[in-house]
Amino acid sequence: MTHTINFLFSCCLLLDAMAIKQQIDYDTHKQKFTGYVDLGNGDELDCEAKEVLVFMLVGLKGHWKAPIAYFFTRSLPVEVQTELVTHCLSKLQELGFCVRVVTMDGHATNKAMCKKFGCNLSLDDIAHFKPSFQIEGADYQTYVMFDTCHMIKLVRNTLQALRHIWSLDGQISWQLISDLHETQQQLGLRLANKLGNAHIDFHSQKMKVALAVQALSASVAAALQTLRDLGMKQFSYSGPTIEFIKVIICSMSIMI
Repeated sequence: MTHTINFLFSCCLLLDAMAIKQQIDYDTHKQKFTGYVDLGNGDELDCEAKEVLVFMLVGLKGHWKAPIAYFFTRSLPVEVQTELVTHCLSKLQELGFCVRVVTMDGHATNKAMCKKFGCNLSLDDIAHFKPSFQIEGADYQTYVMFDTCHMIKLVRNTLQALRHIWSLDGQISWQLISDLHETQQQLGLRLANKLGNAHIDFHSQKMKVALAVQALSASVAAALQTLRDLGMKQFSYSGPTIEFIKVIICSMSIMI
């Protein structure tokens, strides 16, 4: 019976902090003021909350999802967040849920929390790389995974901000993607990709995942390769950038 329950309720725990409007209101039903920091232990702190930390379960078998907890926060220490996640995982374990993955964005607090769980995500110490931990009383490992959508946006933002980064293959350049867009505009056609002004000047829409995914896509890599093969001088050094985009695409497919 246990195996049946584990199969049916294998799931992923998603956690994310979202900004909220800071405002203190009076709740006439509860006869109290609301809008303060509240970590669910019955004690409200005397300061306005500016974020809400949300926990959601998503099924790995079957199509279901359910929010299970939320906490009004302001500046959450890693020790407190670790305690909240640990308590949540323990309660889910007691109820028969098997949390196989904990997914979050790449915020420094989340990275520090993973370290407190005993994970080692440093690529500088690859021999001891450990992306999982074990819940007390569980007979399986729970893996940590940074959200794919958030990671691809960070990669795009970093490349655009630095303009150039280096790999073993050579220089990876954001300018090549910008030049591809300009070349397509001059030709009056697109080489089977979706690059537009919004993909190059994305700062007013930097939260849109589609813009990041389409800027670092297989179609963009293929277009760069085509212009390189045609002998266009400005794309003659695009090899490292093409390989970089291919690596990003491969990483995304594995994570998804």
